[in-house]
Amino acid sequence: MRNSILLPTIAVLSVSLAAAAAARPSYIGYSGAPGSRGTCSISCHHVRDFAPSISVSGFPENYVPEQQYVITVSRTTGSAITQFNASVRVGDGSINAGTISPGTGTATYNHANETNGVHWSSPNRTSGTFLWTAPAAGTGPVRLYLAGLQGSLSSGADTLITLVANESATDIRETAEIPHVFAVPVNYPNPFNSRTSIAFQLEKDADIKLEIFDITGRKIDVLYDGTAAAGKHTFVWNAADRPSGIYFYRLCGDIAPSMGKMILLR
Repeated sequence: MRNSILLPTIAVLSVSLAAAAAARPSYIGYSGAPGSRGTCSISCHHVRDFAPSISVSGFPENYVPEQQYVITVSRTTGSAITQFNASVRVGDGSINAGTISPGTGTATYNHANETNGVHWSSPNRTSGTFLWTAPAAGTGPVRLYLAGLQGSLSSGADTLITLVANESATDIRETAEIPHVFAVPVNYPNPFNSRTSIAFQLEKDADIKLEIFDITGRKIDVLYDGTAAAGKHTFVWNAADRPSGIYFYRLCGDIAPSMGKMILLR
């Protein structure tokens, strides 16, 4: 009689311990994408003390094959994002679509069920970025999957996000008239004390935006947003009121987006 009571108790305890282990912030492979381990944040927790409030920006509705995009994961309200897992797949299948690279506050991982996933490099962040290079022409629609947790492992808020991007109908070989950057933007000096210049060159007139981000991925300044003529351009960023640290600039618009890292030293 004692054995019949004790065995179910041990079984329940074992399941609880397994769920707790699977919920650790460093755990990987639970983006919710086909072929992944599932959706750990939902399957392990189920409890929501506040509404999910994670947003993803920068993933295009229509992607240009082999173009790189900066994807931002952000907390909109509530607690910091404890951890997230994300990946991009072809159609609604399990094949990777393009390539994910780490950005601000993120790291990629490889697992038998998810060979190109991305998550925080350290837990409990409010925002960060990763880079996605779109797949080759002819791939068709792709999907970004993200599963994230805010707050504690036992009582946080879970978010599941699926975004769809269709392949651009315009053949990239027929877009010779689209303005583009043919010199990667660079800043000088780097490292710098309080001011640095960011220079780049346009082959044709283009609508562009030059933005500055801090180490958390938060946009803190816009140096230019408008039409720029063909030729060389230089913009000065005055960081006299900013603390020492690592910053990033991003040049985007009617051009292939480019990013660079700057180091401010006092």
